[in-house]
Formats: sequence, structure tokens, C-alpha cells
Amino acid sequence: MLKYYINIFMFSIFGLLSAQNEEISDSLSAEEFRYGIRFGIDLSKPIRMLIEPEYKGLELVADYRLSRNLYVAAELGNESKLVDQDAVNFKTSGSFLKVGVDYNVYNNWRGMDNLIVVGFRYGLSEHKQTLLGYSILESNPYWEESNLVRLETPRTYNGLNGHWIELQLGVKAELFRNLFMGISIQMHRLLSDKDPDNFENLFIPGFNKVLTDNPYGAGLNYTLSYQLPIYKK
Repeated sequence: MLKYYINIFMFSIFGLLSAQNEEISDSLSAEEFRYGIRFGIDLSKPIRMLIEPEYKGLELVADYRLSRNLYVAAELGNESKLVDQDAVNFKTSGSFLKVGVDYNVYNNWRGMDNLIVVGFRYGLSEHKQTLLGYSILESNPYWEESNLVRLETPRTYNGLNGHWIELQLGVKAELFRNLFMGISIQMHRLLSDKDPDNFENLFIPGFNKVLTDNPYGAGLNYTLSYQLPIYKK
């Protein structure tokens, strides 16, 4: 899965940089930069909803420039996912928040405002799990019978949470004045999570799929954002 994200990430970087606007504004001097709030939406969530009917999600992104190359950044979103596996059938839904900083390592030409970003996030989620069915483990089944138990009354576990740290590598290309297209690959490390009784968090909003005895995960976002300039410095 990580190799898949990396391939898409590298392909998109070259696409974004080649598709950016060729008309460079001369209104900024070599030492003048725009400061303001950039806000937008993660387009990967609506795309995912088109190809995964069991998934729903929305993520809003924002950042604010603190200095020439340093930004404070945040993502806020909501996700729900229905998982129907051989061993368990459940639905997860909830909200998440990620806050941190981005650092631009790209040295722009005069008039350009593109970014190659290294970012760090602290993420947290508040969610619930609804258990719809599960399989009973049979060590020596005599008859080839289905051991799947469907719950007539789904069992809902509220008040669950997850905490993680996240490293982001990405690019933001200015397509037109103040309009940016971006892509980033995200590498997660789960710090802690609150599991439901006799069950596990197999999907955490904002973190993605959770693997047993493996705290690591990965993700990808594809953003369209607009910068609202406040002042120049």
C-alpha cells in the first residue's frame, strides 16, 4: 500500500509542476512575500466516495504563513466506513483534527510561490464503532457451515479515540494567482487509542486502516486551496 501511495505521489509531483501557470507575476520583488491564510479541500475524499460506496468523507485544510518558509497548518474532517470482512462486519464514523507545521524547502524564482513541503502533525480522532456481525472461531469444524453471526441489534461503542503523529511530504503548485493544487503523502505512527470492549479499532478516522500489532500507516491527500492574502512582507 505504501508503494502504491509513493508511485501516485511522485507521478502527481511532476504533473503539478509541469501544469502550473507559466505567467510569472513581476509585482513581487525578490524580497517580498505574501502572508495570509490558505484554505481548501482534500479532493481525494470525494474521489474515494465515487469508487468506494461504503466510504464517506470530507476534509478541510488550512495553513498560515509565519515566516518566509514556515507555516502553521491544520486539517479537520469527518469519515465513515463500512467494513464487511470474513471475520467481522462493522461501521466506523467520527471526526478528526490534525495540527502542526509545514516547512518549505523549495527556493522559488522571482514572482513564484510554489512549495515543496516537509510537515509534521499531531492527530486525534473522536469516533464510534458499530458492530454488525462477527465470525465464531471453530478450531475443528466438522460440518462446513457458516459461523458468521449477524446481530439483530447492532452493538455501538461510543467515546472512542485515537492519537498519532504524522510526517508529511508534499508539493503545492500555484496554478493561478493565489490558487494552489497540492499533493502529499502521509506516514502515520499511532501513539494510543481507546478500543471498544472485546473489539478493536480496525479503522480510525484521519488515520486510516489500523493493523494488529503494527502502529504504522500511510495516507495520501490531493488538495485544491485558495490563499487569502493579508499583507506583504
